[in-house]
Amino acid sequence: MTNEGTDMATTLEPTTLPQIGPAAGDGLPAWMNDGFQELIDTRTGEIGRVVSSEKEPAGAHQFHFWAADGALTLDVGHIVVAFSEEAAVIGVVDEPRRYSDLRSFMDDYFDRHMEQALAEEAPTRRPEILVYTVTVLATKHPREDVISHRPVVHGPVYFATRDAIEYALDTKNFSGMPIPALMHTNGNYERDAHGDVVTDSETGLPRFQRTPIFLDEDYLLGPEAGHANWTGQSGLATKTSHALFLISSIFQSLKEEKSVAALMFNVKGPDLLWLDKPADPAPGHEAAYETTKWKQLSESDHLAYAALDLEPVAFDQLRIYAPFRPGNTPSAVKTGGTVIHLGSFGGKPEDHAKLNTDRQQPGETGNVFPILWSLKTALWYPHKVFDFNDLDDKMMGFIFELREAKIDSLLALNQKFAEIEDYFANQTKEEKSDYWNGHHKATINKARNRFKSLQDKLGGLLADGEVDYGGSTRQVDAPFAAQEMRVVDISACNSVVQDLIVTSTINKIWGMAEKSELGVDKLIIFVDELNKYAAAGSQSSLRDTLVDIAARGRHLNVVLFGAEQFRSKVDDEILGNCGTALYGRVGDEEIINAAYRSLTETAKAELLGLPKGRLLIRHAHFRAPLFGTFPHPPTLPGMDGQRIFGSQRLSDPCDGLFATLSRLMGDRAPKSAEVKSVAAGLDEEQVEHVRRLVEKSFASGATGYQNPWRVAQKQLMTRRSMSNRS
Repeated sequence: MTNEGTDMATTLEPTTLPQIGPAAGDGLPAWMNDGFQELIDTRTGEIGRVVSSEKEPAGAHQFHFWAADGALTLDVGHIVVAFSEEAAVIGVVDEPRRYSDLRSFMDDYFDRHMEQALAEEAPTRRPEILVYTVTVLATKHPREDVISHRPVVHGPVYFATRDAIEYALDTKNFSGMPIPALMHTNGNYERDAHGDVVTDSETGLPRFQRTPIFLDEDYLLGPEAGHANWTGQSGLATKTSHALFLISSIFQSLKEEKSVAALMFNVKGPDLLWLDKPADPAPGHEAAYETTKWKQLSESDHLAYAALDLEPVAFDQLRIYAPFRPGNTPSAVKTGGTVIHLGSFGGKPEDHAKLNTDRQQPGETGNVFPILWSLKTALWYPHKVFDFNDLDDKMMGFIFELREAKIDSLLALNQKFAEIEDYFANQTKEEKSDYWNGHHKATINKARNRFKSLQDKLGGLLADGEVDYGGSTRQVDAPFAAQEMRVVDISACNSVVQDLIVTSTINKIWGMAEKSELGVDKLIIFVDELNKYAAAGSQSSLRDTLVDIAARGRHLNVVLFGAEQFRSKVDDEILGNCGTALYGRVGDEEIINAAYRSLTETAKAELLGLPKGRLLIRHAHFRAPLFGTFPHPPTLPGMDGQRIFGSQRLSDPCDGLFATLSRLMGDRAPKSAEVKSVAAGLDEEQVEHVRRLVEKSFASGATGYQNPWRVAQKQLMTRRSMSNRS
């Protein structure tokens, strides 16, 4: 990811910055020396001086200062400190402007520089002054019970230290756990314990001061406020990347305090299918990683994780759900019954190949589960299952009739149509009627035609019989486990199936939340393309549910993380209840909308060309938005994961068994070399048989007192004995 500081890198050493006035600490009031030295970068010294004029006075929320000629690292987004009579004023640098021979700010500039400037500059060259506007983040008074709103006075301006930035972001007043979200990079240099400037080993340039930007758990996950929203152009704004980073940060920060889980919908290829694979290769996978263009985490990424007190670890409790591929749906008719039993799903090598997901590689399917509906479920969403023009009052009445009669499967529906047909065929002349239970024959024929094509329309999702998931296979709307990342893969489904799965899953989980049946203390629901599912002015059951989650979710332990390209197209009620907002690069046709009215013109201009990996963030505790960067997410990118784990690159059959054992046992799993040693001499089919047996035996993810490795060892030795006897 792009480091915010590298965009402003310079070879200028901080010691070369000219001292505009007295060095920090010299000639300043005693209260400033005693109480505020930790807030200002005294080694860099003054970087400018506060200036005000008749037309542009300093206010409680905004002031101006002109920059020293040598303050070449100062730029938009940096945080500085100035002073009022008795308080330090901390603010974020916003708009830069250069002035020449105007009457306002030049008066102060010439008072202090006239003699030196005129002596050194040619008479024909007009002196210039660079003025920055600063938006106030916080003020610090010597008395903690006083909140000062007095504007800054004419005087020095310094770069803010980490202590000042943390104070300005109100970290000390967080009521919940601080959640690392971004890294702010300032314009002053980072120094070691001896005061020497630290050099970045990758670039060879001085490293800029970095400060973690924390979010208050209670204002991100509730109950005080909640929800987060990402806006930006697709592919450039890194919305999903930062969402993954933030969820990982939440998992790690709250691991000892609360149980948290997340639900995400995968809508773009293999984007979210390999979240259990770390960005840096696990032992035994180094060679496979090297075959792709993925460069792993850089040194700056690792430094950022360390600074944020996080580890780049993958989501080891990943579960993936997907419907079947069209034409591969299990059939109750073929088995001679009326119920499709999924309890034994995964016991055959070809089972997972029938699912509509790219996660198919042997050894990588133990956490992949099916989504399959009976007609009973589909009938609860008639407006999504059928075309709008078909759903007149007569058609809806017939559908309600089927629901009341508990027609739960296509098999039962076909039987019901046969009964109705017999009813009309066997009527006597006296009984002759075009109605059955109040429904006209034309309506029934219309319904039969629509239902006939339903299985093709919902390809892969709708079964012909009733569905029994069984006790060993988890359902997509089952209670969650702590640290679980649940991904619903709908990337290869048609739009109707996508809408149905998203709507059904969110509605059912929201119902679980209202009954306190989530299984965890906090649940994060991430919805991409929010402008599609909760568009402004739209009317749908999913939109209503998302609005309800935004309004009440933080009190019911459900928070909505949403992302979209067009913030202006999202329902206002959802955005209005969102406590944290993040902006990536935004297009010029979008940023002129009223959804961005709270941002300054400078911030808007910055968003038009924001580099990948840098975001603008607003949070309930921040008085003004801040720019920040974040390292690469802790997981392997989806396309690289597909190239490595979704292909035959891991051709050794033992790698599949090792992957299954690692998923089931975590740190207790044997080494890859140990697995290969025990399985030596067995062919691929034998090892794969053992892997499937272990996977099925521990499908629920709970190993109890049993040891999957011991079970595998016993089976491998049994296979070897059988081979030797034959």
